[in-house]
Order: sequence, then structure tokens, then C-alpha cells
Amino acid sequence: MSSSVASIAEWQKRVAALVPSLSPSQAKVLGLISYGIVLFDGCGITRLSNGLGKVEQVPAGRLRQRLREFYYEAEAKRGEKRREVDVRACFGDLLAGILRDWHGEKTLALALDASTLGERFTVLNLSVLYRGCALPVAWVIIRAKQKGSWRPYWEGLLTAVAAVVPQDWKVIVTADQGLYADWLWTAIQDLGWHPLLRISLQMGFRAEGEADFADIGKRVQRRGRGWKGKGAWSETGARLQGTLLVRWEKGYEEAIAVVTDLEAEEVETAWYLMRFWIEDEYKDHKRGGWGWQHTKMQDPRRAERLWLAMAVAMQMTVLVGGLEEAQEEEQRSREGRQRKRPKRVGRPAKPLYKPRGREQSCLVRGKLCIQAAVMRAEALPQGYVVGEPWPKRTYRPRKPTGKEGTKCKKREANRQYKQRRRARGDEADKKKVRDSVQERRKRQRQAQRANKANREAQRQKEQEAECKRIQHEQAARRMQRREHQRQKQEEQAHKREARVRAREEREQIREQRRLWHEEIQRERAARQLRQAERAARRSTLALGSPSASSKIVPLQQALAEPLEPP
Repeated sequence: MSSSVASIAEWQKRVAALVPSLSPSQAKVLGLISYGIVLFDGCGITRLSNGLGKVEQVPAGRLRQRLREFYYEAEAKRGEKRREVDVRACFGDLLAGILRDWHGEKTLALALDASTLGERFTVLNLSVLYRGCALPVAWVIIRAKQKGSWRPYWEGLLTAVAAVVPQDWKVIVTADQGLYADWLWTAIQDLGWHPLLRISLQMGFRAEGEADFADIGKRVQRRGRGWKGKGAWSETGARLQGTLLVRWEKGYEEAIAVVTDLEAEEVETAWYLMRFWIEDEYKDHKRGGWGWQHTKMQDPRRAERLWLAMAVAMQMTVLVGGLEEAQEEEQRSREGRQRKRPKRVGRPAKPLYKPRGREQSCLVRGKLCIQAAVMRAEALPQGYVVGEPWPKRTYRPRKPTGKEGTKCKKREANRQYKQRRRARGDEADKKKVRDSVQERRKRQRQAQRANKANREAQRQKEQEAECKRIQHEQAARRMQRREHQRQKQEEQAHKREARVRAREEREQIREQRRLWHEEIQRERAARQLRQAERAARRSTLALGSPSASSKIVPLQQALAEPLEPP
């Protein structure tokens, strides 16, 4: 269902025309999301649902669920016959929207680069370079630190957009040193495009007419110099043929080396500097624009659909800002032609530093134009590509302005620079090169000696630390043995004391028993004595009675002696 807000409905129609591969309902939701991203400067679903809910006067919770389902897979949605957004089917539509109504030379600059979002995602991105910005047209999002080769992803991205570019266009594909590979060079050439890849200065290169390979970094020994020529190079054993361009600009620590299959007269080293515009794209995606770094998504497939909404918003916004910039440039050029100036004699002077950059990027320009049109209830502006000449030369970094950067000091510095340049000859240059080489070798030898001394000191420290560790271990073992012996002696003493106590207890028990037996014997003897006394008394009493004479007691034996009275 189309929106009741005129600006949103118009935006949804343009999104549907830009991405015809989506169904009408998917295109409307995509238009709603991209409209909210541009209007509210963010891609967070909470910001979009609350902001768009106030604009369309609908509950934020219901709108939030509708926006969330745009990112879901088909199996994660309720109901039957549900569909999911196929992001890869939209890559060709995005590039076709850029090439449509193209004004200018038929030259296209692409860039391959990889970016990360913390430790969650790694984005492999193919973008169109345009007026200081980069417009993403194809991408793959995988989990960060995922194992495996990126080659299938890059080849798939290039193939997805290759059919959209006409055959008569001149296309260059740039990539940083970390992405260089022989198969990438071949894959770009197979599409009829021209690679412009940065390579390492330590890679071997052999120019035409030379017999041996030499490091690329040796081609340029001084700042402010460059070299270009055809030849062969090799990274993994397979040799490739093409053109090498090396430039070491003043103010930079190292030179830049790129290879291409174009002729040396047809290409400039400065073309590669356009690749750095893709770094501005990542800034626009994050803190400088849509705020993608705040997303809470964990699924790479859903993040790809969010990137589709951001890519649509960025493309429609940058095209509007680029058109406004081109119109202002044309106006200034027309006024400059009408203004009368004194005729200059001779060759124009080359600027020492890079000309002043844009005060506002095309993204900011376009966003302000669209937001102003929404506020004034006017028709939304629509842009298209107006090509600009590619850079032809490199520049040294611009020095900071201030008290030391007044015009007089700049003029004096420029005059002294020209005097030194005129006074310096080839022989002085060669001598300086030799001196610099000797000084560099001297510094290398000093560094080697210092490193050797540091290694020796480190080794001695490690040995001392090892000796201390062994001594500590031996002392600990001695203390452990002493403690063990002390504990053993204490145990033996406790055992001896226990044996002595046990022996004493046994002796006490035996003594108690002996005393008890003696007591029992005494008691028995006393009892026997009493019994004998009683028996004697009874016998005496019996003899003294009258009947005792008539009573005869038979005895077994005759009494030898008469019994004594007790």
C-alpha cells in the first residue's frame, strides 16, 4: 500500500523504478526505509519506526514489525508463500541506475575493498567512484574472521554487474595492495575491463630490455620523482605482463606502485588516488552518515538487506548532490570565461600542493537538498551522473595554515625552493644519492650492531633469569626436604611418646591386676581363716556337751595328736 505522504509516495515510485527486480511490496518497504535513512540521518530500526510513525501517523510498533520483516528470510516470516529479498538480484539494477542518463565521457572507475564492523562482520564491497564518494553496487557480508578464500566472492561480485556495463565503455578496477592476486588480474581482464592494482614495492619487476628482475622500490630513489614503463612481474611464480607506474610524492614516507594493462601514455598514477574515495564511503555508512556502526544485527544475510537500503539512499542522495556540484562548477566556469583577465605569457605554473577540497561532500549536499524539499513541500530533486575529469597528477600534502603560513613566508619559501632547484645539478644529485646510500648502509650497520648488542643483552638477561629460577627451585626443594625431615622427626617423636605412654598404661594395668589378685588372695585367706575358726569353735562346743561322751565318731585314721583348741 502506498504512503499517504506525497514525498514518501514519490520516493517509493523512484525506488521501484531503480530496483525493478523487487516485487512492488518489497520496493515500497525499501523506499520507506531509505526515505527514513535520508530524512532522519540513521539506519537504526528504532529511529526509523518512531520517526516514520510520526510522519505517517501510524503506531510505531506496527511500523517497526513491517520494517523488520524486510530483513527477514522467508522461513522466519509468518504465513504461507512468503518471500525474502534477493539482494544479489539488485546489484545490476543499482549499477544500471548510475549509468542511466550518464553525462560526460564513457569512463567508469570501480573499486574493490574490504571493511569490518567490529568483530561481527566483514564486508566485501564493489563500488563506483564518483566525485569524492563511492556508491556501493555489489557486496557480500560474511562473519568476521571466517576461514576460507575470498576469491569466489570477488569473482561473483564482478560477474554480477559485468553484463550491465556496455562494451564501448572504458572501465578501470582499483584495489589495494592487500587484495592483489594473479587471479584477480585475470578475472578483471576476462570481463574486458582494465585492472589498476597496487602492489608491493618489494615485488620483482623486469622492464622491457632488461635481463634481471629488481625490486620495484629501486625504480624511484628520491621524493618528487616517478617512473612508468612496460615489463613483467611475478608474485607467486606466474609472470604477468603490463605497465608499471611508480610515484614517490614529496611529503610521503614511501612510494606508490600500481600495475595495469593500459599503455603508459594512456594512464596516470593519480587515477589510483580515486580508490581512497571508498574510505569516505565507509565513513558515510558509519559515523559520517547512516550510523551503521550502531546496528544490533548478528545475521550476515540480514545485514546485506540493510546495506541494500543504505546503498539506495546513498545513490539517490549522492546523485542529487553531484548534480548540484556540477551545476555550480559550470556556473563558476561561465563566470570565469566572461571575466576579463590579463593574458599570461608562457606555461602556467604548477601548484605545489593539492588544491582545496570540497567544503561539503556530495552526500551532504544531496541530503540537505532532499530535506529542504521535504520541509518546503516541494517535489523531491532527482539527480544523475555528470562526469568529471580524472586526476592527472599527484600532490604533496598541504601544510597547515597559521602564523608560519603567511603569504610572505610562502613566497620566500617558494623562491628559495626555486633557487635550490636551479643550483642543484645532476652531479650533486648523484652525490646525494651516493651519500644517502652510504648513510643508509651506515645506519643499517649501526642498527645491526645495536640489534646484536640488544640480543646479547637479552640473552644474558634470560640466562641470569634462568639461573635465578634454578637457584630458587633448588632452595625451594631444600626447604621442602628440610620440612619433610622435620615433619618425619616429629612423627617419630610422637610415635615414641605414644609407645611409652602405651607401655606405661600396660604396666599400670598389670600392677592394678596384681594388686587386685593380692587383695582377692588376702580376702580368701581371711575367709578361710574365719571358716576354720568357726569350725574349731563348733568342735569345741561339741566336745564340752553331755552327749559328746556317748557319741563315737569313726575316723579313717587314728589321731596321732589331739587337736589343739583355737
